[in-house]
Amino acid sequence: MPDVADAVVIGAGVMGASIALELQRAGRSVVVVDKGDAVGGGSTSSSSAVVRFNFSTLAGVVAAWESKHRWEAWAEHLGHVAGPLARFHRSPMVLLESPDFGRREATALLTEVGVPHELLDEDGLAARFPAMDTGRFFPPRRPDDPHFGDAPRGRLDAILIEDGGFIDDPQLAAGNLMDAARHHGADVRLRAKVVGLEVGSSRERRVSGIRLADGSTVEAPVVVNAAGPWSGALDHMAGVTGDMAVTTRPLRQEVHVVEAPAGFTHGDGGAMIADLDLGFYSRPHPGGTLLVGGVESDCDPLEWVDDPDAISPTPTVACFQAQVWRAARRLPDLAIPLRPTGLAGAYDVTPDWMPVYDRTSLDGFYVAIGTSGNQFKNAPLVGEVIRELVDACESGHDHDAEPVRIRCRHTGHDLDLGAFSRLRAHSPTTGTVLG
Repeated sequence: MPDVADAVVIGAGVMGASIALELQRAGRSVVVVDKGDAVGGGSTSSSSAVVRFNFSTLAGVVAAWESKHRWEAWAEHLGHVAGPLARFHRSPMVLLESPDFGRREATALLTEVGVPHELLDEDGLAARFPAMDTGRFFPPRRPDDPHFGDAPRGRLDAILIEDGGFIDDPQLAAGNLMDAARHHGADVRLRAKVVGLEVGSSRERRVSGIRLADGSTVEAPVVVNAAGPWSGALDHMAGVTGDMAVTTRPLRQEVHVVEAPAGFTHGDGGAMIADLDLGFYSRPHPGGTLLVGGVESDCDPLEWVDDPDAISPTPTVACFQAQVWRAARRLPDLAIPLRPTGLAGAYDVTPDWMPVYDRTSLDGFYVAIGTSGNQFKNAPLVGEVIRELVDACESGHDHDAEPVRIRCRHTGHDLDLGAFSRLRAHSPTTGTVLG
């Protein structure tokens, strides 16, 4: 006999865990399946887990600002604590502007949402962060460019947001959410690979469950795709990509770990940096290290992959030099290791780097996809987003015609879920991981 549930969540990363928690404590019986060995063991475990608010869309800023308040009240959000908790560490975010950066639009969104921020000119930036070279190096270049070592020139302006931060252990955060989901009755099955979807035989095309590699099935009228870099293959399996204006692709990304320079460690005057001028981001970490990644500058090739399982987890010399050497130009006292240090993982991204939280053309099949790179911060809210979508659509609401809106309980804002539609024609983002 097949197992029966009210909902199946495919993917046990931080998004799948959050969705499982919200569906289960709302009264649905949930089965979570993941082909991996551990909760949060996929792309979640390689996330930089930055909590920031500089997004290009109102929905992006609203979601991040609301989620920050949930991270700050993590135990309260979970409602059940079993063991150690992931922790939100407050750390300022400084956005270093490129010459063409739309400051007016960016600050207007921050002001509308109520995110406190400060504008810094070069003098103000130097006074606030004396360990930082405040010169302008634009455009971003790779180390093999003959102009990479050119002296800086011109003014550098910045936006400073004091209320940013990061989560110290992203995999533990996923585990916290899943422990809470289990507490409410969710059934979590690891090493369980989905090989097919069951579709009802009625005139109305509707999902009715999943098939697993071991031959077993789980019957459910609701299935949620939260499979991260594997989500695109699952969408093709479901046959739902035909009406999707926005689809996802796996992208190999590297994040490097270096020793933080004096005066720029966590709690010692340091900050998270989103550097559009040089083309990198960084954040300090407890223990005196610094995480360094890229922001998809025009000079940096994108490494799209067909099979997320086939990527090498070892960082490359070329990417290490492109990212860390740029960081060293901004932080002159940064000691550069002799060999690459860090990790590589697969991101699940859309062309505009905005996620898709939506229903699909297959009734009962929902997606929380395109979430890698900039959506970890929103995980505490995403579970509620999918729960509200499922509740509305399963009750007959036409979300495509009249997008669902939810009220953010901490900040009081309304979040229009139409911003995350699979049908959106254009989203005015940076087209990079910054969103």
